[in-house]
Amino acid sequence: MELNNWGQHNHKKFDYQYLREGPQHDETWTVIIRADGQEYGKGVAKNKRDAEEAAAREALQAAQQQ
Repeated sequence: MELNNWGQHNHKKFDYQYLREGPQHDETWTVIIRADGQEYGKGVAKNKRDAEEAAAREALQAAQQQ
């Protein structure tokens, strides 16, 4: 994953928080990515992988702007 590579190169460890809401047949996943207590990205999708990818894209963009 590109975000983790960036984090290793820049000495940042990203923590992922996974939240699942709704009934099992219609669940929504939210993934929040943080480093040093700061939120870098958040993704919401109908499946865990898509939510994680959306959060990682947002987090990488935010991290690169610092």
